[in-house]
Amino acid sequence: MATKKRYNFKGLDDIFGESVSDVVGKIENDKKLVEEAKTFVDINILKANPYQPRKIFEAEEITELAESIQLHGIIQPIIINFENEIVAGERRLRAAKQAGLSEVPVIRVNLSKLQMEEFAIIENIQRVDLLEIEEAIAYKQLSNSLKLKQEEISKRVGKSRSHVANIMRLLNLPDFVQKALLEKKLTMGHAKPLLTILGDENFLEYVFNKIIKEDITVREVEQLVKNKNKTSNSNIESKQVNPNLKSMENKIMRRLGTKVTIDSSKISIKYTSVDDLNRILDLLGFIEE
Repeated sequence: MATKKRYNFKGLDDIFGESVSDVVGKIENDKKLVEEAKTFVDINILKANPYQPRKIFEAEEITELAESIQLHGIIQPIIINFENEIVAGERRLRAAKQAGLSEVPVIRVNLSKLQMEEFAIIENIQRVDLLEIEEAIAYKQLSNSLKLKQEEISKRVGKSRSHVANIMRLLNLPDFVQKALLEKKLTMGHAKPLLTILGDENFLEYVFNKIIKEDITVREVEQLVKNKNKTSNSNIESKQVNPNLKSMENKIMRRLGTKVTIDSSKISIKYTSVDDLNRILDLLGFIEE
């Protein structure tokens, strides 16, 4: 009996060029490769990718996919490595289990742990329904694991550097805000104004609780932040400053997405990391494309 071919991807970039953004599609759409490499395995031996950046799987979507699988089977094989970890296709696996399948079609590829991580992150970034906070976490994974700068990440995923920088700003938000974004308890529209009050933790928490408990609109959040010194229920003591300087502070904070302080002799701009500093310098026009 002929053995299935083993596909050794020594370097994803060597095969697919500088971008690996459509690696999964290139494999799955190669009919000859699928026919030669596809095999069936016991569904219970498959394991989730340990580097999977996707945290939330919608139950309704899984149920719809399970119904489709019951009617038509799994059209695209699940891609796994030789340790039975899923490279791409976790939604398909979850739906297949729900549909009651005992085995599923797979294509095995020989990937290193580093390639597995890159594969999973970039494949997930290309999803149209990826939450902005999930995207930010994925970029952070690329930065930490592959030691990539924001400019290098932007080239890998086929997005502009400013897009990557702006999305990664969400990681400056407190953990409880990031968790709420993951759970879809508030939107990107709600989160953006919170980025301008990072230096005022008490007021930020006050606005956040108001969003969660009272379901206020994005416009109301923007108005709260804009008029924070006039908010009677915030219980926040604000410094007494020149109103013109305070107005300018708020304008700069909205533009840069970070804490800005202006006094009579200096302007202070807060940044949290080298990447965050580069993002601010980019917004100020000091970094050329």
